[in-house]
Amino acid sequence: MTTSPDKSGPFYWRMNMNRTHEPSLKNAVEPEWVRAEKYFELTGTPVETVRHYRKKGVWLVGKHLATVQNRLHVNIKEVDAWIKEQALQRRRA
Repeated sequence: MTTSPDKSGPFYWRMNMNRTHEPSLKNAVEPEWVRAEKYFELTGTPVETVRHYRKKGVWLVGKHLATVQNRLHVNIKEVDAWIKEQALQRRRA
């Protein structure tokens, strides 16, 4: 015969006092694509700058950018890689 643990006892309280019911950030999903407006919130890069990079061919549609339902999206991982490459090129120069 098994009995359930006494949830009112001090041992149970100490064992569980550090647990929270909030979701952990380490389990959060990191999106690869975000809308240009959200990219501005995250990085401070204005939407007009994103559009300028698209127009000049600096960021490529399908790699760095996409338009879905008339909304501009940015691939965070590809843009990050592009920024790192630009930083490396400037160090070499």
